[in-house]
Parts: sequence; structure tokens; C-alpha cells
Amino acid sequence: MISRSLRVMYYKALDIPMRLNGLAYKRFRQGSNRPKVQLGCGQVHYIDGWLNLDANIFSAHPDLWANIMHGLPFKDGSVSAFYSFHVIEHLPDDYLPIFIGEMYRSLVPGGWIRIGGPDAENAARMLLAGRSEWFPDFPDNRKSVGGRFANLLLCRGEHLTLLTESYLGGMLADAGFVEIKRRVPGRESDFSCAEVLKHEYEDDFECPHSLILEARKPT
Repeated sequence: MISRSLRVMYYKALDIPMRLNGLAYKRFRQGSNRPKVQLGCGQVHYIDGWLNLDANIFSAHPDLWANIMHGLPFKDGSVSAFYSFHVIEHLPDDYLPIFIGEMYRSLVPGGWIRIGGPDAENAARMLLAGRSEWFPDFPDNRKSVGGRFANLLLCRGEHLTLLTESYLGGMLADAGFVEIKRRVPGRESDFSCAEVLKHEYEDDFECPHSLILEARKPT
């Protein structure tokens, strides 16, 4: 796991090139095909047939190199769908409404989103139940349930916000999204996006580790 200090250095050093690349894509290279976009493909979750965006140009090999903290590099009403799994918890809490508003702006009428990250409510339930085995031992191998709880929700300070259904759903509603629904990771989708379900790791479908919400921009 890369240290936070190295991440900060990376983003500072490449801030201007990323900004320019995103701007160039939006103004000159974006076509009229209304792509489905994955925000944050990482190193192993590339989705064929989608436009995969990531800020990591070295090991992630995205289709589009850009930083979502700069705003999304898409024209108004030009994207048919957004998908993002375990990315938004890395965004500053006060930036989340802006990020959600950017997705809304970029979507075509009737376009949809599927986003999510660590489920703080389910984590709290398992903490109170003393279920240490429910929690991961990443990034640190901790024995206590409290330590493992911190692993999931804080991840050595890499996670900058806590996600609950009411909090995330409320921000989606405030942005204008409708048909906001919670879905089971890896199993449920209203949009027949089987190609993304296989990328969602989950081993407890009764009490999932990940909160997944889907929503639609009104037509």
C-alpha cells in the first residue's frame, strides 16, 4: 500500500498534466458515442466496453488519465452511465456533493449511476456484535474488533468520509437523482450491468461490507 505522503507528492507533481489531459479530452477528443464510464478502474478492475478513468498512469493503464478532484472531464449530457466501486470514500467529505453534481451534469437524461464504498452502518453493527471475523485484516493485521473496524472505515487515513445509505442517498437526491435504490454488491442491478457485478468483491450478502446505490437522472 502506497503511503499517503507519496500519493500527495504524486498528485502535486502531476497536477497540471492531469488537468490539461482532462481538459483536452473534454474539448477535443470526446466523441458523440455517450460512453459508460468507470471512475477509478485501478490496476485490476478494467471493464471492457467501458471508458475507464483513473489518476494512476503508471500501473492502472486507464483509457482516460484524469483526476476526478478536478471535476469530471465530460461535456454536459454526454455520458450514459457512471460506475465507481470503492473510490468515493477516498474523496474529501466536503467534495462529495460536488462530485455527485458533476456526475449528474455529465449524464444524459435517463442516464444512471452505480456507486459505493465501505458500509459504515453494517460495520457499526458488526462492531457492536463483536464480530471481528467479519472485518478485513487489511491494511494492518489487527486482532481486536475495534482495530479491524478502523481498518475498514479508515484504512490508515486513506478514507476521508463515512458512507451510510441515508447520507449518500440524501446527496444523490439533493443533486436531482431519482429512483435511488440500495443494491446487493455483486448480485443486484436494475440496469443489467452484469459486466460490473463480477468486479464487486463480497462474501457476506446478508450484511455486505460495501454500500451500493443505484440512481437515475430524470428524463
